[in-house]
Amino acid sequence: MRAAYGYLLQRDYGSAEAAFNDFLKKYPNDSLSGNAQYWLGETYFVRGQYKAAAGAFLKGYQSYGQSGKAPDSLLKLAMSLDRLGQKEAACSSFSELAAKFPTAPQSVKGRAQSERQRIGCQ
Repeated sequence: MRAAYGYLLQRDYGSAEAAFNDFLKKYPNDSLSGNAQYWLGETYFVRGQYKAAAGAFLKGYQSYGQSGKAPDSLLKLAMSLDRLGQKEAACSSFSELAAKFPTAPQSVKGRAQSERQRIGCQ
């Protein structure tokens, strides 16, 4: 996991993707698996691979809903859906984030609010 995150910090997203996938295959129930799933999604998102990113963030949210990264995964899922032109699904995900994680970190809630406004969610 440390090596995978190191690749991410170096912006070597292909290597990070491979390393996070490897970690998740070997340790699907590790306490850090939720984090690894989130960062895997991030490797796709930063490269504009929004469909793969949405899939990774959705899996992170569904499989690791108790993880500290669950609110972040839902935020990035919504952002990925928006980038894919799925505004309604994105807005729905932002609403779910507010409902399911009222105590999410302020950074997550603030980003969700600004993204909601940017895309014009009700």
